[in-house]
Amino acid sequence: MDIQQAQAKDLPAIIDLLKLSLGESLIPKSEAYFLWKHEQNPFGRSPMYLAREGEELIGLRTFMRWKWTMGHRSVAAVRAVDTATHPAHQGKGIFKKLTLHAVEACKQEGDGIVFNSPNHQSRPGYLKMGWQEVGRMPLWLAPGSIFPARYGDAYAQIVYDRFSISKALEKYQANHVFPVSESYFQTPLSVQYLKWRYADCPIVQYGAVLEPGRFGIVFRMKPLKRFIEMRICDVWCEQPGALPELKKALSAIKSAIRPLMVSCAPTSNVQSKIGMWGPFRKGPITTIRSLALTDVTPFEDFNAWQPSIGAMELF
Repeated sequence: MDIQQAQAKDLPAIIDLLKLSLGESLIPKSEAYFLWKHEQNPFGRSPMYLAREGEELIGLRTFMRWKWTMGHRSVAAVRAVDTATHPAHQGKGIFKKLTLHAVEACKQEGDGIVFNSPNHQSRPGYLKMGWQEVGRMPLWLAPGSIFPARYGDAYAQIVYDRFSISKALEKYQANHVFPVSESYFQTPLSVQYLKWRYADCPIVQYGAVLEPGRFGIVFRMKPLKRFIEMRICDVWCEQPGALPELKKALSAIKSAIRPLMVSCAPTSNVQSKIGMWGPFRKGPITTIRSLALTDVTPFEDFNAWQPSIGAMELF
């Protein structure tokens, strides 16, 4: 078995392997989606490794580039995402070999940590390869409407059209400076990041209310049984005096959606819990592994780590 770095010409074969290994499931396996995720990411092109036997592609492992920033300190990171093994080659340790190869390569390139939120089936395998659990991601939660609306695609589209994130982003200058926490590692916000992550995402829609120099709210509507969970994917307040405006905008979004519940990751980029309760350890079980960064204490148990829902969603 040979391990090689993926090239652009390998993309059709990679998509075929993903479909063969995983099926379409809830996330379509398309070239457009793959390019958005792994080539257009503003944090950089994903490290991507292939396993071959002769000319046959039998395995894939990708780590998605990310960054965590606190004050003037930044940690280059990677997120363990797509992996696939050809069904005819299961049981050969391909997943482990590719993953450890990617770990060593990213460490040599200076990436500080690798993180992900594996499911209960794959988590033991990661722990055996040196990952460690840091607990469930904390969330703020709040009840929604007394008369919650039922989820429907047409209903959701009306809300997204009203709160268009593409139109909201047109208000910003490309070099707009967003808040940076001095106490917690967070994803550094930029117009480029917001456009890529939310406006250009080919598989999930998002809405937003954005006021440059004042505040920002990015949200999505997630089906919750027959009803709706309103997920606040990113939120920030650029000056304390804008907090009442942020709360008013949040109330307008909730009135338009009529969700059963509202969720948001804790953030120091707003000066209050914006009418929510918590934090509660209700988010996904998260794991990390040290690479070039020797002290991962800030990321353990989310001691000084505040990922947003938008940064940690499975996509």
